[in-house]
Amino acid sequence: MFFTLVGCSKKKEVEDVKKKDDFEIKMAINTIDKYMDSIEKEKYEELNKLLTEDVKSSEKDLKINELKIRGYKLDEITETDREGIFKINVIKSNINKPETLLIESIINVVKDGTDYKISKISNSMKKEVFYLYGELRIRNENKVDTNLVINMEGVPKYAYSKDDKAKMEMQLVPKKNFGAIDFSYEGDKLAFTTVDNDVFIAILTLDETMQTQGESQGKEAKDEKEGKLIREKPIGKQIVACDFLRNCKIEGMFFSEDERYLIVQYKTTDNKMCIRIYNCDSGELVPIKFEEEYPLNKVGVKFLKLKKDKMIYQVNPVKQEYKDNEYIGMWELDFKEFKPKRIEK
Repeated sequence: MFFTLVGCSKKKEVEDVKKKDDFEIKMAINTIDKYMDSIEKEKYEELNKLLTEDVKSSEKDLKINELKIRGYKLDEITETDREGIFKINVIKSNINKPETLLIESIINVVKDGTDYKISKISNSMKKEVFYLYGELRIRNENKVDTNLVINMEGVPKYAYSKDDKAKMEMQLVPKKNFGAIDFSYEGDKLAFTTVDNDVFIAILTLDETMQTQGESQGKEAKDEKEGKLIREKPIGKQIVACDFLRNCKIEGMFFSEDERYLIVQYKTTDNKMCIRIYNCDSGELVPIKFEEEYPLNKVGVKFLKLKKDKMIYQVNPVKQEYKDNEYIGMWELDFKEFKPKRIEK
């Protein structure tokens, strides 16, 4: 019995050393996920626990801004013996005005004992779309000049609401202002809205070739031969109209990782919160309508996060008296079958 115990002890020591030495890429990715989640929720104390000492930041030195993470996608992974280097496309958008950024983030994850920690972070802005003088404009990387993306002239005058299943009446598209906008992970699509009391939702494909043909020379250029003013040509190439929503505000828009779907979080003027999901190619709703799936007079549906081929969302009571409603809890929707499944009560 004595020798058996010694044998088990030695085996356990070897396993502990192996566990300490092996670099598991899944654990490193899990650290990246926790890091992004902490930034999104502004949990800086938790965030610092994921960092090595030389990259920690003091919370008092941070200035909170209106840019929030809308999503991120792992683009490249390089693995060495005890380190992982991750290139990540991060989408940030302003919660109060039309502004969205595509950021390339390079993050190094090392193994510190049995823990996985971030040892280096470098970010570079790849693209930025913002509102200026009634139009959306784009800036690439560190360039000073910008290009026209779209103005109200390029927005359709009429659109159908997805609530009008019989397509009986086209609605006048609101054009008072641009609302929420969000990049896709590759930066070749832009989800945008135009707003008044109502909201028009659409996806714009960007013409990358026009951005590389030359720098913008301003809104207008003059044809010297003809003496005519030539309007700047927008780089927006094609619009996919998604929806027309009455009396609501868009709280956020999120592209799925494969960019096949656009998730839209909205809130009505009577404070009903819900989600709609659109096919990016056609603009049609996917085979689930959350307004019909859940009783919105008792619960609200809130987007939480995206996984590779799934969406996680929360169903909350709108009043305390509905806290025991059968739908309350955390749910999961896969993007293949589009069947909701409760994963946590």
